[in-house]
Amino acid sequence: MTTDHPTPGTGRRILVLDGTGRGHAVCELFTRTDPEAVVYYAPGCDVVEHDRIVPVGSLSLTNPRPTLEFLARNPVDLVFVSHIDALSRGFVEILRAFGHRVIGPSSEAAALEASKERGKRFCLDHGLPTAAHRSFTDPEAAKAYIRSLPYACVVKIDVLTPDGDGAVVCDTEAEATAAVDAFARAYGDAFKVVVEERLTGRELSVFALLDGESALLFPTALDFKRTLDQDAGGNCDGMGSVAPHPAASEALQQEIRTVLLEPLMRGIAADGLDYTGFVYLGTMMTDDGLKVIEINARFGDSEAEVVLPSVTSDFGALCEAVLDRRLHLAELRTDGLARCSVALTQGCLDPADPQAPPGWPFGAFETGQEVHGLDAVDPAEADVFYANLRRDADGRPVTSGGRVVHVVGRGTTADEARRAAYRQVGHISFRGMRHRDDIGAEPAVVVHH
Repeated sequence: MTTDHPTPGTGRRILVLDGTGRGHAVCELFTRTDPEAVVYYAPGCDVVEHDRIVPVGSLSLTNPRPTLEFLARNPVDLVFVSHIDALSRGFVEILRAFGHRVIGPSSEAAALEASKERGKRFCLDHGLPTAAHRSFTDPEAAKAYIRSLPYACVVKIDVLTPDGDGAVVCDTEAEATAAVDAFARAYGDAFKVVVEERLTGRELSVFALLDGESALLFPTALDFKRTLDQDAGGNCDGMGSVAPHPAASEALQQEIRTVLLEPLMRGIAADGLDYTGFVYLGTMMTDDGLKVIEINARFGDSEAEVVLPSVTSDFGALCEAVLDRRLHLAELRTDGLARCSVALTQGCLDPADPQAPPGWPFGAFETGQEVHGLDAVDPAEADVFYANLRRDADGRPVTSGGRVVHVVGRGTTADEARRAAYRQVGHISFRGMRHRDDIGAEPAVVVHH
């Protein structure tokens, strides 16, 4: 049978459905830990140059039909769905119905992320500690509840948002009621929010690979979600991450297993959810112990870029264990290095011009800016994962969205990794390039994101 994209090698053939820096990191993991693996990456990024990673830009994360047509022409050993858009639209169950071996939660399981209210209800039903909260479909009722609270709160729109800006962390009652009004204007009849207590502590990103019956814990990370230095500005998809988490220890790992993973797995079984693949628990380390901020049905982005490069186990073999439900027999090996990821984003092209779009994630932004210096990054101390980056008509890499690339420094210590990341950031440039300067710096107490 002929293929759309002839590729070398006789090893596993894998289709990864994603198109972010996380997706690039997943593809790199498959190919690095299995020298025979070939990965189709869809819709992927056409700037990726690797003899065993094949971008397939014609596929969609919202319409499964092109993927089914592609697989009919290009058989693979497994499909790894790692983007919430595809997960929430039922790609996993649709592809399985056509006989494909697929890793990823079903749309019902992905609703733990796609609906904030569903995720909170799951936590309450199954004993995962989380913040006090209530959900509302009436803006006036939500505002009345906010006015009754004796503490600061966070207002979250129930549905997925494109830039990770669906949670507004509020200092005052006025900010919270304004957030309700803004969501009401934006969502109209589809308005539904969760209002929850704002927690204080240090964030912790928890990741595990699931086979439906058991969980394999991956290294933890610390994500920097705020747009500006010193954790100022609003939430966004993330401006960078570090791994392992600064508070990582065997005692913390055991607490994660007991307090979070065991109740999670019991809840998945009790609710009859079809869940394979990664789960990401956004967690706060509070004075009262670990509390779940949110459940995500895929790996974090930009945490994937600092966690997955540390894995040395054959990831394709781990995926086979997931499909065969023998993950409990598997062991995760890592290289023990620290990593720091800095996201380079499409900012304002001319801050002096009041008419210029403000840039991501503050508002509109202009893409198509040529990216220079990607080849100048020293692979001995950093990796670069491509996100919103595409080739223009002349074959040049140009920006195509908010977060453009992730530069990931590595070292034997967190400080070495941070310094390596920022040294290599200095090689890359494009018009309007913006990034935080304090990723990996020792943070102050972080409040609920």
